[in-house]
Amino acid sequence: MRVFAPNERGLEQSFGRAAAILDHIAAAGDGGMRFVEIVRQTGYSQTTVHRMMTALAAHGYIEQEGGKGAYFLGTRLFGWSSSAASRFGLGDVARLAMESLSELTGDTVYLSVRSGHLAVCLSRVVGSYPIKALAVEPGARIPLGLNAGGIALLAFIVETPHIERLLTMPELVESLAASGCSIDVVRDRIRAARHRGYALIADFVPGAGGVALPICNPQGEPVGSLSLAAISSRLKEPRLRMVLEKMADAVREIEARLRETSAHQDGTAARR
Repeated sequence: MRVFAPNERGLEQSFGRAAAILDHIAAAGDGGMRFVEIVRQTGYSQTTVHRMMTALAAHGYIEQEGGKGAYFLGTRLFGWSSSAASRFGLGDVARLAMESLSELTGDTVYLSVRSGHLAVCLSRVVGSYPIKALAVEPGARIPLGLNAGGIALLAFIVETPHIERLLTMPELVESLAASGCSIDVVRDRIRAARHRGYALIADFVPGAGGVALPICNPQGEPVGSLSLAAISSRLKEPRLRMVLEKMADAVREIEARLRETSAHQDGTAARR
């Protein structure tokens, strides 16, 4: 039988209550959940729920609409999908598909994940075309919305209110402004990406651009983005359509391998 240290049992109970509150808010989806409903569904006292939610809000795990409405999951949680992606080896899973895509197109291919208000470049495969677009180095952390990979990570989040909450993060607003970009420009890019089904920025740097697709989990949420960078003339029709077809094939391959890896992880955990 486990022996709890002083105050440890209370800490474990607090974690359990916080997790239950987060689960209920997550299940509420786009509509969020009001305080009284959280109290009713969890069965905790108003005092307990208020104390837990105050702590969760202070650390960015939940947010309240307009400061007095329904509660939603906070933006701090959104970056956790990248941690899950790392656990399931997204970089390793995607490598073969990235190499194949780069070989087929001759262009440079990038894999990115979201971490808070940043798009983090996990890996890059340099293409064979003589004029290369190497604007982003592996490990680079770029404000969401500046490049095609970041737009793909934002635009295809299933619940659109989550997109708006990300766009209002002070860190993102400040980072974009420092890079000479505005939230309005990013919103336009997101609308265009959702309309097209892919993200395209013609001139991320002078003379070169990028196109990107999201890599999604079984629930349809982006866990990463696959992007291709090239000189701008190589990202025009009819070549652009060919590139997008090859990219879509690569994304399907990566997502299938992610499902296999996740199923293997689940099976291993169930046997423990």
